[in-house]
Amino acid sequence: MTDDIICPFYGQDEDLCDVGCGYISPSDVRQIIRYCRAQHQECSKFQELAQRFPELVADSPPRSPARPLSLETAVMKDGESYPPIAARQINHVEQDDEQSITCDSGGAGIMSLAAATANPVPLGLFGFGMTTVLFSLRQAALIPFDPLILAVGLFYGGLAQIIAGLLAWRKNSTFDATSFISYGLFWLTLVGLMVLPRAGIGEAPSSLAMVSYLTLWGMFTTVMVCAALPLGRLMAAVYALLGVFFFGLALGEAAELPWLIRLVGWEGVACGLLATYIGFAHVINDVYGRRILPR
Repeated sequence: MTDDIICPFYGQDEDLCDVGCGYISPSDVRQIIRYCRAQHQECSKFQELAQRFPELVADSPPRSPARPLSLETAVMKDGESYPPIAARQINHVEQDDEQSITCDSGGAGIMSLAAATANPVPLGLFGFGMTTVLFSLRQAALIPFDPLILAVGLFYGGLAQIIAGLLAWRKNSTFDATSFISYGLFWLTLVGLMVLPRAGIGEAPSSLAMVSYLTLWGMFTTVMVCAALPLGRLMAAVYALLGVFFFGLALGEAAELPWLIRLVGWEGVACGLLATYIGFAHVINDVYGRRILPR
């Protein structure tokens, strides 16, 4: 079997096979090394897709590995190397002494992907999603405002997301680093806005100030929706729901509409649950080494 043949479904459509699309997890690396190049006929996912879409397999010419951002050599701890594998996008990069993948980015330099480094995305999604659910339940008037919300916002929504963002930054993932660190700091600022006036430090923000604050975050989230589109429909849906959440809260605050704030609270619950689900999908798929839950 020639080394020049690459799986026709690799890196093409996340709804069919998410290997090579967006974030490349350690399980994706193992899948790439084992199947995607020259041995994809043995992959159960390829066999399933080949039965569903035989025309794609028949019409797909052999794909050359000489493409931008292609994996050139996978080097393991014992020194064993693997043949090149084409990759559409590798944006999570880190130096690692134990296990790494060297890739050629079309003459733009050599990058190293740490295959043994954990994926920080689930931590960030859990911190964001679960905190959003609790805060939204408060906006929907289903739970009271108490130290529980403040503690979760401070430590899980704030600190955990910042840690996930810093880990994503080390992997050269601009989107994840920007998203997690920004929204982690959002929760810290929100907790500060609630706690500092009660501690006698400054005055509570005016209605106009809160409307401006929420509107700015809505505008930021709108940009993130556009950036999330290549990462999959579910991820883009999370940011779209979050944008509606921010703009809805701003409108409810500006027009003094308690019913709208309660309605937006329910919408925020849906946003947080979807983010939490995607985090679970990352963990489950990575642990089992194959795609079990769509994300």
